[in-house]
Amino acid sequence: MRHFSIEEAEACLPKVESLVRSAQRVRDKIGWLLETHDSFVEVNDDRGFHFFVTEMVGVNREFHRLYARFYGILERLDELGVFVKDIDAGLIDFPFKEGKFLCWQLGEQKIKFWHDVDSGFEHRQPILDFDSLWKR
Repeated sequence: MRHFSIEEAEACLPKVESLVRSAQRVRDKIGWLLETHDSFVEVNDDRGFHFFVTEMVGVNREFHRLYARFYGILERLDELGVFVKDIDAGLIDFPFKEGKFLCWQLGEQKIKFWHDVDSGFEHRQPILDFDSLWKR
């Protein structure tokens, strides 16, 4: 697993932000297709699999094209070495050091928070002193 310094994480932010926004736009288009077309087969599971079929071939093709594009964007984020925690909220974790993550949310200009692997977003802490964070 790649570990990021704060400088490396911040250097990735423009690319990460662009990919997160793209994923959100594609997700919205998928949601619109699901809401506006009746399916005769729709299957979901807790691992993220979603299968959707209507009587309209063009709608089916568009759904599956968008679905593949969405997961392609997630794969690109994974290749950067970041963890997507919540695409809706734009929450991204950057592995920092063993058991620690730098935490960023869409809309933030810089990496300003961190959290332990077990605590997550709701317990993220501001980065006040980089040296003390490194020693923890």
